[in-house]
Amino acid sequence: MITCERLSVGAAGAERPVLRNLSTRIEHGRVRAIVGGKGSGKTVLGWALRGALCPGLNRTAGSVSVGGFDPLDRAAAAETSAHVAWLGEDPEAELGGATTVRDALASAITARFPGASFDDLTLHAALARLGMNDPRVLDREPRQLSPGLRRRVALAQALVRPVSAGAPKLVVLDEPLAGLDRATAAEVIGALAGMRRAIRTTVVVLTRDLELAQRFADEISVLEDGQVVETFRPESSIARAVAAPPAQASAGPAGRSQDATRPRGTGTPVPGSRQTVPGAHGARSRAVMQAGALLGSPALELRGLSVALPAGPGATAPLSLTLGRGDSLAVTGPSGSGKSMLALAIVGGLSPSAALRIGGELRLGGVAQEARAAARTPDQRRAIQLVAYSSDRATAETHTVRTQLRRAIRRARPAASSSAVGTRVSTLLQLADLSPAILLERVCDLSRAEQLRLALARALAHDPSVLVLDGGDAGGDAEFFEACARARRNDGVALLVFARSAAGLGASCDGELQLGDDRVRAIAAPQGLAPEQGRRAA
Repeated sequence: MITCERLSVGAAGAERPVLRNLSTRIEHGRVRAIVGGKGSGKTVLGWALRGALCPGLNRTAGSVSVGGFDPLDRAAAAETSAHVAWLGEDPEAELGGATTVRDALASAITARFPGASFDDLTLHAALARLGMNDPRVLDREPRQLSPGLRRRVALAQALVRPVSAGAPKLVVLDEPLAGLDRATAAEVIGALAGMRRAIRTTVVVLTRDLELAQRFADEISVLEDGQVVETFRPESSIARAVAAPPAQASAGPAGRSQDATRPRGTGTPVPGSRQTVPGAHGARSRAVMQAGALLGSPALELRGLSVALPAGPGATAPLSLTLGRGDSLAVTGPSGSGKSMLALAIVGGLSPSAALRIGGELRLGGVAQEARAAARTPDQRRAIQLVAYSSDRATAETHTVRTQLRRAIRRARPAASSSAVGTRVSTLLQLADLSPAILLERVCDLSRAEQLRLALARALAHDPSVLVLDGGDAGGDAEFFEACARARRNDGVALLVFARSAAGLGASCDGELQLGDDRVRAIAAPQGLAPEQGRRAA
């Protein structure tokens, strides 16, 4: 068994340790994938398991145990070398300047097991465990091998050992698919599966590759900021919906797929596709929609809503409108017309005071709403969501995309199983036109366009009946507004977009209201929209 108990690792004088009170337990013979984004601490955890922290890092608290010994205890150095197999992030470098595969494997045995006897049969067995059954491979130069064979030889070098040593207690693989194309990665995954069947030992895979984790691991742990925040089995995780596309898809920067549109089976949402997602809205959202249909209540009503700043330029033009479920409307106006203030007022983001007055009435599902979100019920707050770019979140949010979405879903669906939450995450990624490759990235590392799409996915996670979009930051991002239209179709939400103009909004809006200095003007056929899309503007 492999255990870490409240393990902390950091540099002397550092403000925060790299690993913080990390605790996890891995049963013998299991494969555990440790997934996390950049800076999560994966590699440092791997170093701790093999007893080789880089200079400047030290264990400051906690314990590690690998089959009964502590790899960070200098007295156990020989035992660690004999019982922990390691493949680093640059496996080809591990082959060094070996002239033949035989030399590479033989030097590895000599370094880890001084004085041990072995022959070519031992070396060939190490290759065969990874699917290389031709003994002539031993006489080939590593640099002349194909990328797939070279990576498998590097794996064999990490695992090779004399017969007398037996199987390792732990195999640690740090990004074993790094730098490989999809076809070669599939080859190496197959080799890893064969290795697992052959040696039946505990394997820890440190990776950002969710496909590898889903296909190869028995359990997946999510690492964030040096802590394990969740451990689950692949069948109850994001599972099939985040499996990568077929081998013809090419990998883009940071391993993001450039072709994620091919459907892979009935009911399996595929991020980036344009198909309808069945069962997209949750039980609460469906119940609200059904009740509203029976009562004939619109999703959103504004009756003379205005925001006044007595010390400022005056009040916004009174805004009155009615949106049914599934309806959409653009409210346009120049900078300074009060669009963002009205958007905040609708979601309860403003607090009335002597310096700020909110006039008019807002009704949601036929029920009058308090001006402040804090005075509304939790269900009322969830039912109307603001989608906007947040500069504060852009620089300060260090949680991963996956964590953000799962937390939002849990707030709306507290009784949902882990499998149901994972499926909803996949659906939200598809609706917002986001690749599953970003799930393990920190929010603050995303581009501005990705953060705006994430804001849409996070809003939809609450199962709202109304989305209010402050579209000033979307600019001419037609794909973003297409994602909004897709969310409207699939989740049945009403969409209210505040933007400088209707140009570029595409099919996301049916009509347009223009804000003037003191009045609101209805446009029958808004600019940028087809004439038949303007039927609800008046």
